[in-house]
Order: sequence, then structure tokens, then C-alpha cells
Amino acid sequence: MDPLRCLPGVNYGEIIGTSVRIAWHNRHLWFFGLFAGAGFNVPLPNGGGNFDIKGPDRADAAVPWSSLAQGGAPSAGLLVAIGVGVLVIVLALIALSLVSQGALTESVAAIDRGGQRSFRTAWQAGTRRFWRLLGLAALFLAIFLAAVIVIGIPLAAIVYGVFTATDALEPRIVVGVLAGLIALAALLILVIPFPIVGQLALRELVLGEQQSVAAFRSGLALFRANVGKGLLLWLIQVGIGLGLAIAVVIAALVVGLVLALPGIGLIAGGLQTAAIVAWVIAGVIFVALLLVVLGAVGTFSHAYWTIAYLRLRPLGSAATHIA
Repeated sequence: MDPLRCLPGVNYGEIIGTSVRIAWHNRHLWFFGLFAGAGFNVPLPNGGGNFDIKGPDRADAAVPWSSLAQGGAPSAGLLVAIGVGVLVIVLALIALSLVSQGALTESVAAIDRGGQRSFRTAWQAGTRRFWRLLGLAALFLAIFLAAVIVIGIPLAAIVYGVFTATDALEPRIVVGVLAGLIALAALLILVIPFPIVGQLALRELVLGEQQSVAAFRSGLALFRANVGKGLLLWLIQVGIGLGLAIAVVIAALVVGLVLALPGIGLIAGGLQTAAIVAWVIAGVIFVALLLVVLGAVGTFSHAYWTIAYLRLRPLGSAATHIA
């Protein structure tokens, strides 16, 4: 008996195996997995410029970076330029993330049903649903912030009022413990069930062609009809994620050491310039390999929830149908 087939109607081992197979045999989807799945990072701009170690003359004073060379504060124009650059990068990454989520969801579902998806068709599937995906993301953000405000502000006000009104230790402890428990319960709801509903709602939007609010309602209804299965799917993904994280860290250390060895040897031979060149090349190779791995892991992670949704949806179709 499959140990992962713990609840009737869902074969968890099959979900994992299908997700692995789809991710491995459709490597063109790894680009989308890099932005939609695990390991998504926002790169920050690097500060740089030409510094005159002899000290700037009057011509250098017009260069924004010259103030940094002297340890002075950067100019307002430079700060604005950096801020705009960071904002553009963040917005571009958000857009790529939304497109990638739509592309992966539609592609994985089509492949699971025996179809084929190229990079172009996957990209088109993501861009076609971009605005509805943005609406769903905004809806979840608004719900999250509203929950934090509705729960956090009253709790903070009660704790502040008690601590201000009395110096007695007992009421402070009681109120502090109760507030902490309520905050912990709310946090657990926001950290576990809320993201699961988000995963299901995303699939309702993309595969069910629903609007943002309807997709949220359908995702919530599907989760309520499959609470045990949804939580177990989340626990399995957490376990797989921890295992993959440990494996990636160990592999990164080993590969990084191997790539660094030529540079270390060159340093030992007194060839500093050649060692720097070797380390730069090694760094480029290391980053490229890391991005490939993160793309593959992200594709698997996203495929996992899409396959899970496809296995859950028929089981709760009557409960999740919303006119």
C-alpha cells in the first residue's frame, strides 16, 4: 500500500511523481519556475563608479559618485535614480511572477491531460490572464492587510491599555499571554490555510477561467471541502521543500568549492590576476547553475499544486461550483 495514499480519493505519491515527471521533461518551463516558484529573489542594484584615490578635482565634483568616494552623502538625484531603478526592477519581477504563475498552471494542466506546451504558448497563456492574476494578488494582499489591522490594532490597544493602567504583574501576564495566543492563532491561519486557498484560487482563475473574486470564493470552498487533504498536501510540500533546500545547500557548497579550486591554485602560484579571472568565470558558472536548479525546483513546486488541484477538483466539484 502506498504510504502517501493516506486519505481516500487522493494518491499523494502519484501527485509527487507526476509533478517531478512534468518538471523534468519540460525544461523550457524552468524559466517560469524561476519566477513563480521556490528561490525567487529580487536582485538589488550594485553601487559602483570610478573613484580617484588621489582626490577629486573641480571636474570630479560634478560626478555624483565623487561624494561617495570622499565618504559624503550621495546626491538627491542619485538617490532618486536608484529608487526609480529599484522600483522598475521590482515591478518587472512582479509582472514576471504573475505571468509565470499563469503560464505554469495552464501548461502543467494541459501536459497532464496529454497535451503539449511550448515556451511561446505558455507565455501567451500567462500574459492572457495577467490582469485577472494581478486582481487576485491585490485581493489577497488586501485581505491579509485587513486581517492584520482588524486583529493587530485591537490586540495592541488592549495590551497597551492594561500595561498603562496597572503596574501589577498578574494582569499584565494574563493579557500578554492571551494576546499572544490570539496573535499566534491568527498568524497560523495566515501562514497555512490562507496560502493553500491562494494556491487553489489561482488554479480556479486560470483553469476555471473565473474572475478574481469568484476564483477566491471557489478556492475557499474547495479548501473547506478538502481541509484534511489540503493541510496534508501542505505538510508534504513543506517536507519536500526542506529536503530540497538541504540538498541544494550541500550541492552548492560542493560545486562552489570545486569551482574555486583553480583560482586557489593560481593564487598559490602567485598569479593573482589569473586567479581573479578564474573566480569571475567560476562565479558566473555557479550563478547560472543555481538559477537552473531554482527554476527546476520552482517548476516542480508549482506543478505539485496544479496536479493536486486537478486531483481534488473532481472530488469537490459539487461543493465548489459557484454560479
